[in-house]
Amino acid sequence: MLGLLLARAGLDVTVMEKHADFLRDFRGDTVHASTLGLLDELGLAADFARVPHRLVDTISAQIQGTTIDIDLRRLPGAHKHIALVPQWDFLEVLATAAEAEPGFRLLRSTEVLGPLRQDGRVVGVR
Repeated sequence: MLGLLLARAGLDVTVMEKHADFLRDFRGDTVHASTLGLLDELGLAADFARVPHRLVDTISAQIQGTTIDIDLRRLPGAHKHIALVPQWDFLEVLATAAEAEPGFRLLRSTEVLGPLRQDGRVVGVR
């Protein structure tokens, strides 16, 4: 997301991804209402909508014998839900949008081992 925003601001951006794709398990597969709003602002809502996902507007959980109900339909803003989507699909939406920017490069299968320093400044990566 940061790479996309920087590229849209006119900066040259290179993002390096160690793997050839994003097909790995991540910490979570939820896209929150505030993030869905950001996708709207970035013009990516239609791209995201084409990715298979599920919307959740209510959550019920039992915690130590007590039922807790959360109604996301009461959230402020246009999105009164969260989306469940594999994170690799979400990252591909962002990467595809970023790659459409002239100053953006995504280097897949590129492992960064550490910074290159010169005169006390970071000037690249190994």
